[in-house]
Amino acid sequence: MEQRPFLDRNQLIGFALIGAILLGTSYWASTMEPAAKPKATSEATTPTAAAQTPSSSDTLAAAADTVAPEQEYVLENAQVRYVFSNRGAQIKYVELKEYRDWQGKPLRLVDGNQVLEGLPQDGMSAQQAGSKLMFAHASGTQWTFELPAEGYGLRWGLNTPSKTDLTLTWIQQGIRHEKSQTNETTNSSTYYLENAEEERSSLSDGRDDDESAENLGWVAHKQQYFSSILQADPGFAKADMEIRVASDTAHTLNFTSKLTLAAENGAVSAQGIWYHGPNHYQTLKAFDLHLDEVIPFGWGIFGWIGKYVVSPLFNWLDGYGLNYGIIILLMAALIKLALSPLTFSSYKSMAKMRVLKPEMDELNEKFKDADPAKKQQETMALYQKAGVNPLGGCIPQLLSLPILIAMFRFFPVSIELRQQAFLWADDLSSYDSILSLPFEIPFYGAHVSLFTLLMAVSTFLYTKFNNTMTPTSGNSMMQQQMLIIQYLMPFMLLVWFNNYSSGLSYYYFISNVLTFGQQWIIKEFVIDEKAIRAKIDETKAKGGSQSRFAKKMNEMLEANKEAGNRRARRGK
Repeated sequence: MEQRPFLDRNQLIGFALIGAILLGTSYWASTMEPAAKPKATSEATTPTAAAQTPSSSDTLAAAADTVAPEQEYVLENAQVRYVFSNRGAQIKYVELKEYRDWQGKPLRLVDGNQVLEGLPQDGMSAQQAGSKLMFAHASGTQWTFELPAEGYGLRWGLNTPSKTDLTLTWIQQGIRHEKSQTNETTNSSTYYLENAEEERSSLSDGRDDDESAENLGWVAHKQQYFSSILQADPGFAKADMEIRVASDTAHTLNFTSKLTLAAENGAVSAQGIWYHGPNHYQTLKAFDLHLDEVIPFGWGIFGWIGKYVVSPLFNWLDGYGLNYGIIILLMAALIKLALSPLTFSSYKSMAKMRVLKPEMDELNEKFKDADPAKKQQETMALYQKAGVNPLGGCIPQLLSLPILIAMFRFFPVSIELRQQAFLWADDLSSYDSILSLPFEIPFYGAHVSLFTLLMAVSTFLYTKFNNTMTPTSGNSMMQQQMLIIQYLMPFMLLVWFNNYSSGLSYYYFISNVLTFGQQWIIKEFVIDEKAIRAKIDETKAKGGSQSRFAKKMNEMLEANKEAGNRRARRGK
């Protein structure tokens, strides 16, 4: 990694931004490489020992002892280049032409690190016609491969005489492509589609695991931004899958998938797609084979928002050709605008609670030694008379929480952000660094992420400002603990997010800044606390207004009181 001077232009910009935020907050408080050519075949056909798994080395070494010399065949288009060997019809190399790895080198998903065992390894003859390649063996086995004129997805077909089911053992080492090996490994696993339920399942992310399943549509050796997916029609009758974390810095996971094709009428016949390419939602979705499920947007409502709200919004803005930093800013602004009714409702509820604070303080003093149930009942009575919902400020924030979580899932899986620069960040999909440390801090790392620092500072200031705007009554132990947690959270975020996507930290930072702006506008131009006081007095004069929440609380309190009375009577 390139070593930077202690202070350069980007660092000065960053520290200037931090200073501007701190000064602004104080004022606020006082007023309230060009594309590399593919290597020649003779050079590319010598895989290094480090790039081979033990199984692939044994298989290729056995093939080398045969009399027939090895020959190579190439299928390629503008997006991808495949190199095949006649020894076992193996795919030796797969290069994605439109991408580079974190060091600027050509990105290869296969580089002598993949082997498919289970078919004859010698005596294969080959015939190529344009984009179609066929391998044949004297036993009657035939492999066919065809690459489309554009795009990804190698179409394959297999016919082999066999009275028993055929098991293909697919062994592959995941090659490291990203700056953060830890993040890439954490976001790598084996995914598979269960045909019966048309549901995607997976092994554990980024750690050793194994699993067996039946009736699968496809199996994917999935990494953070690129995948190798083997899809079969009619499907794999059974699959035994295993992943192991690589012990070197050049790889992520070691994948092994034993895939069984069922025999029928004395033969095994299957066809499908063998995809080597990016985890790009629209690209995978176009196959209509549920391949897009390898992109983990999240479960339940979080995944739904990420897939059908956040992703379309991102793609719409991307269509204008804007810098991705600007796109993230516009996304944050549009989402804040969409949530502004909830923000207004929350702020209005907090304003009502502030107006009621003197009466709440009197009530707490009056019933400080009383039964907690009695105190709670009187508190609810006050809310009823004033027409105030005590949860009015919390519910809107809870409703916006799924969007925050959806964004947390969206940024680390968005290949569009990969290697896209903005300000001092050279890759919005990985961490940004303005300072490299001469040592590593446990759980934090050996660098300082400025976007994470800005996000943590703005979160702390937002927490402090929000607490000054939210009235509290009493000085209970629970309230003190909540305050400690709230002020501790920004420091925890500083540690957690230091190695995360800089685009995510940038989004949260912009979101915090926009929230400050929203609250200032609402406070200065929308909310009139005198008018709220007058409205509360008017509601009191009419006998109060009971919200559904207050009604439920009163019913619960009355039920608890009656239950207590019954227990007391039985005890006499």
